[in-house]
Amino acid sequence: MPSSIFDSSTGTPLWTKALLRELLLGKDISNVRFHAFSRRSNSRVLDPRVLNANTTLLKSSSEYFADLFSLDVIPSSAAMMDVETTDEIFDGINLPDYGYESDSDLEDDTVSSAPEPYVIAGSDGDNKDSGACISTTPSLEKGCNSFEQNISDAIGSSSEGTMSLQPNDMLWALSGGRYIFVKDTAFQTWYCLLHFLYMGIVEFSPLRSSGPRGSKRFSCNTSQTPTCSAKSMYRLATKLNINELRDRAFASIRSNIDENNLLQELASGFTGRYPAVLEMELDLLLQKIASAPIVEGLPKLIERISQKELSHGSKIIAGFYTRILRKHYSTYLPTPTTAVRSPPDPARDDPAKSSWGFSQW
Repeated sequence: MPSSIFDSSTGTPLWTKALLRELLLGKDISNVRFHAFSRRSNSRVLDPRVLNANTTLLKSSSEYFADLFSLDVIPSSAAMMDVETTDEIFDGINLPDYGYESDSDLEDDTVSSAPEPYVIAGSDGDNKDSGACISTTPSLEKGCNSFEQNISDAIGSSSEGTMSLQPNDMLWALSGGRYIFVKDTAFQTWYCLLHFLYMGIVEFSPLRSSGPRGSKRFSCNTSQTPTCSAKSMYRLATKLNINELRDRAFASIRSNIDENNLLQELASGFTGRYPAVLEMELDLLLQKIASAPIVEGLPKLIERISQKELSHGSKIIAGFYTRILRKHYSTYLPTPTTAVRSPPDPARDDPAKSSWGFSQW
């Protein structure tokens, strides 16, 4: 966000101060309710939770939101969709349909009969952030509600158990309020996004691969700044084209990678999806090539690549080879006299594959 929209004395976005004045004048400043999944089981994402926001603020903060809220109805195939509170999506969706199965901002299901806090391990080969939410004691759960608890004031149950709108909620909807379901982003990531747009502040959890310090407890304590996975936020900010937030997430990712977890991160599916992250990690690999963890682990990574275990393995080899040439053999490299024409990219010539719209989130 440009610096001109911040209060120079407090650093708070000017639109947030305007909204607070409206609140003081008795106006309802929330006219959109976002629902986002908060938990992951073995096969599904579950437990939507609610976040309220103001569309005027959102439209002022991002071109994406300005376009989104210019639509009367969001296309149902989009990563976001207008919903009724009785829609089946509130029961959860299959994990592959979520689009980011290793999202560490989703809580992981565990089986435990004791009410003590438990740490989410959440390890997988794709994404090693430590932004995973942690279910804690019942007292915390009471303060950080699941979907059913979060909207109990707005949605009631009939004798048959079906959901029905309460009068206050009906008035809110009739006055122009919207329910929007975010289908591919975790509650915690969306919470941190809104916090950044309102306050200009964002905090990230360390990467899981960075070690024990990556353990982080999920909390809805309003006296604390919410934290989320830097990878999850980088993914979201890239989609929403919020460059400052994307760059902050990128900087956090970079600061959490060293020779001890570099190869693990380099092999992750997340790195394979984002060229800027891959380039950064390859630069770091060249810097750390003689360190003990790299000397020991690089042959194993190359073996995995040779077995075609990594979809971006060829990019790792090509990128690393290019860097070695530039560093050690730059004076011997031939100067190209004619440009070598690359083979055509089928996706580039196919409008169905090259278009970027809601349905491709």
